[in-house]
Order: sequence, then structure tokens, then C-alpha cells
Amino acid sequence: MKTKPEKINKSAERVIDLLLLLSGSDKALTLNNICEMMQIPKSSAFELVQTLIYKGIVEVKDPINKTYGLSILAFEIGSAVVSNLSVVDIAKPFIQELNRKTGSTVFLGMEDKGKIVYLDKAESHSVMRPTAKLGSARHLHTTGLGKALLAAFPDRKIAQLLGSEPYPTKTPLSKTNLTDVLSDANLTRQNGYSIDDREDNLEMYCIGTAIYNHTNLPIASCSVASLYSGMTEEKEQIIAKLVTQTAMQISRKLGFTGHKPYLL
Repeated sequence: MKTKPEKINKSAERVIDLLLLLSGSDKALTLNNICEMMQIPKSSAFELVQTLIYKGIVEVKDPINKTYGLSILAFEIGSAVVSNLSVVDIAKPFIQELNRKTGSTVFLGMEDKGKIVYLDKAESHSVMRPTAKLGSARHLHTTGLGKALLAAFPDRKIAQLLGSEPYPTKTPLSKTNLTDVLSDANLTRQNGYSIDDREDNLEMYCIGTAIYNHTNLPIASCSVASLYSGMTEEKEQIIAKLVTQTAMQISRKLGFTGHKPYLL
């Protein structure tokens, strides 16, 4: 619980209380509603409302019944706050927890110039660990991290991002043409998570999912990298569930309002 400071500006506190009241109401409120719910005199409520109307944050919703609600400016302010939140900062505790639960290295990445760029990681303490330097870039179509994000894009954007065929390979299992990549992307959408089955590293098996922002657009992805030799069907299902839950938690913190990892 927050400790109340010794000095509080009563006017500022009332303004914030009114904004919270309006934002939490499922309908526009009358002046009497505001007075009763805030337990303040009608004259004070009137001054507050008129000031916020003048500043463009509150507006009259119904001139006949004289009801008030938040304006589009209030929405824009809230959206600006959400959009300025750092994905890395928000994701960090979640990927650390995912690392703790799986015992495997967890990566966070974003697309840049047709590659997946590694923004953060939470490493396992295994002797054999996947290596990816923060800030480094790898292929979208071979990594679990990249494939998770690719599948969140429309097919035409996938083709645009990958460019001309054949695509570069990292291992003999890497997919080199658009048909195979799109088929794999459709499977990712159906399952809710991507699989990199030794396509970037012959010793690694990676599972990833896309992360969305407040406009419901894919902006990043997270993945869990495990040794292929230790992967079982049961372990895959456990990790897949955890990574999708983690991606959804991060997306929710970023303002995502969808209900599943892939919206296409």
C-alpha cells in the first residue's frame, strides 16, 4: 500500500479522483452523480468539471441530461503512456520467471530490417547454452524467436521481409522457400507457438510466441531455447504453455486486448 505524503495538493487530488471516477464508470455521469460518489459540494464538482472541459479532457456527453465523460484527449494521453513503455523493461521480470520455470534460456527479440534482433535474455545455468549476443541479428525464418514473430504478420509481409528465394540456411533443416515458410507460419498460428526444430542450430530446439502492443499489433516475440537431445513431447507441451502464457502477460502489460496469440 502506498504511503500518503505529508503534503497533498487537495485540488490536484480531486482532479485525479474525478478522472479515475469517470474512467471507471461504464456510463456518463451527471453532476449529482459526481457529488455523491466523490462526496464533495456541488459547487466544487461544477468547478472541477468545467475546468477539465475547458482543458479538453472531459466533455459533455448528453447536453439534455447534462452528463459528462472523458474526451478523446484523455484516451490519447493514456495511449501515449502505454506506447512509451519499454518492451524490454516490461518483459524482463516475465522472461526471468519463464527461465526459472523452464530451466532453459529465454530470449526476447524484435524485427529490424528483415532480421530478428535479440533485445534481452535470461540464461540457464546449463553447461551447454545457446549463444546469442544482445543486439545481434539472426534470420527470421530459422529461429524460434523470428518464426514466432513472422507468423503474426500477413503472408504478404512475410514474403516482403524475407525477400528473394532461396532463403539463407543455417542448418540442413532450414526452410529455403516461401511455400515452406508460409506453411510453417500457418502451423504456428494454429498451435499458438512456433517451433525451431534444429533449423538455426543442430543442437537446439526452440519454442516461441509473438508479443502484441496496445494497438493489437505484433511488435516482439519471446522464445525458450532447449537442447534437442533433452526434448520430449511432454516437455514441448509444458514449455509451449508457459511461453504462450508469458507472451500474453507481457502483451497485456503493453495494453493488448486480444484473447489469443495469433489474430490472423
